[in-house]
Amino acid sequence: MCSPEGEGIDRLADAIDDLADAATDALTPEEVAARIAGLWSIVEALDPEIARRRSRYDTPRSRDN
Repeated sequence: MCSPEGEGIDRLADAIDDLADAATDALTPEEVAARIAGLWSIVEALDPEIARRRSRYDTPRSRDN
């Protein structure tokens, strides 16, 4: 896990800035989705608890819930 003040946060900030810059270039929905997935990967590397919680959203819920 990276320190919040280390390169992980810098990578996340750079990736967000890159996505914002690219937004003006008319990205396809697939490109936007891929970039957002990349952002989540960085966030999950910074905070494994977020990764654990996110995994609950990847599991289909039963109709009884």
